[in-house]
Amino acid sequence: MKFHLPNSLTNALKLMNKIQSIILVAISLTVLVPSLIHCQVKESRPNVWELQKLDAPYPYTKFLPGKYYGPELKERNPKKVSAIIIHSTKGLPAWEFLTNSWKSGWNVHLLVDKNGVVNGEMYPGNFIYPTAPGLDDVAIHIALEGTSYEAKKNTTQWNQTIKLVQALVKQYNIPKNNYDVGSKKGIFTHIQSKKRFGGFINLKSFGEETMLSQLLKEIGGKYYPETQWKDRYKPIWVARKENSKAIRAAFKPNRGRGITATPKAELKSLEQTKSGKVLEKYRVRYVHRGKIKPSCVVLHYTAIPSFFQSLKVLEDRSLTASIMVDNDGKGYQLLDTLNDFASAAYGTNDHCVQIEIVGRGTPDLMKNSAQTKKVVEIVKELSKKYNFPLSNHKIESFRGVFSHNQAKKKFGGSSYLIGKDFDPGEEYMEKVLKLAGGKFYSEENWFERKSEKWVILDREFQP
Repeated sequence: MKFHLPNSLTNALKLMNKIQSIILVAISLTVLVPSLIHCQVKESRPNVWELQKLDAPYPYTKFLPGKYYGPELKERNPKKVSAIIIHSTKGLPAWEFLTNSWKSGWNVHLLVDKNGVVNGEMYPGNFIYPTAPGLDDVAIHIALEGTSYEAKKNTTQWNQTIKLVQALVKQYNIPKNNYDVGSKKGIFTHIQSKKRFGGFINLKSFGEETMLSQLLKEIGGKYYPETQWKDRYKPIWVARKENSKAIRAAFKPNRGRGITATPKAELKSLEQTKSGKVLEKYRVRYVHRGKIKPSCVVLHYTAIPSFFQSLKVLEDRSLTASIMVDNDGKGYQLLDTLNDFASAAYGTNDHCVQIEIVGRGTPDLMKNSAQTKKVVEIVKELSKKYNFPLSNHKIESFRGVFSHNQAKKKFGGSSYLIGKDFDPGEEYMEKVLKLAGGKFYSEENWFERKSEKWVILDREFQP
């Protein structure tokens, strides 16, 4: 006897069978897909160690046992790798170098220790470390333990470094030269990267350029000295280099001393004749670069103890300041008008009156009370004239009283970036602002100083 189920029940059973099949497929995928994905990820990562027959790197826990606390890794496509940046640990042992760097939020992909052992990241091409702004997205960072001199003399360490660099060059098709850091293609020192893109203030050489020169020679590449780096004298560099001969040859002043009519002094606090005109011999000869609407002041020291020698250096470098205060406490207007563009502090020239203070350095300025009194007098008069606050809090507002030091750290533009406190020194800035009745902010309290919005970042330990 055959039984016939109602159509509704038959359809229900068919639906249940379909649901069961879907569940079984889902269960299978749950088990299989992660394995497949894991396989694909692993296989897609280039393993330079296997392909180039090198020993895989030891993890950094060899030096610092325990939980890793370095900067957070950011993944990248290894096909984007086009550069290597060479570092040394500046004489520090590996564990101390890594400890300091991790605490300051940066790291290197690989570190070759004094025993010639490579340590660090198994897949260096797959991750970005925040160590050299401007190059991090394409670079692999390699550090050699010790000083550059020690590394070159350590045959085991040096030979292993050569093998490592050759393998990475082959694996990622990296050019074997340091010619064009702006292209982000090649092998560079961190110093070269800093000068082009900024990131850290310490530009003191620890011999890495000499080390790179030898390294490139041994791998069949070509080393270019700084004067031959591509576009080295152009303003695209954070720490620009001046070609003094070319500047002098091209200098064709069309304003200033002996060229244009002697102008009237625009401030009561400046030296002037009985008729109110500036003193002719104290003017600077300059190339007119346009007009500005002043809304701030930037203070500098000349690094030269003589007014007229300072004036000569400005002209030799085709630079200008608006005002110069001599070490006898007298201030002089250098330009035809304070609204003329003064080329003295990159990033602020379009907005600021630039004041040069004659002196070799901050100590000279600190002990010269007559000169400081005049600087304060001029700053207060400018503040009233252009309606800006007596404060150094927010340089990007272009309203206030700032040091060239602060301008350099925010915008770059000078090859003289070594040191934490310089031009004219924060100690001096504090003195001037307080005497003027204003508000002084120490560097850690500058607006967003801990952010990434500065050309020269603020880190306790710098690579």
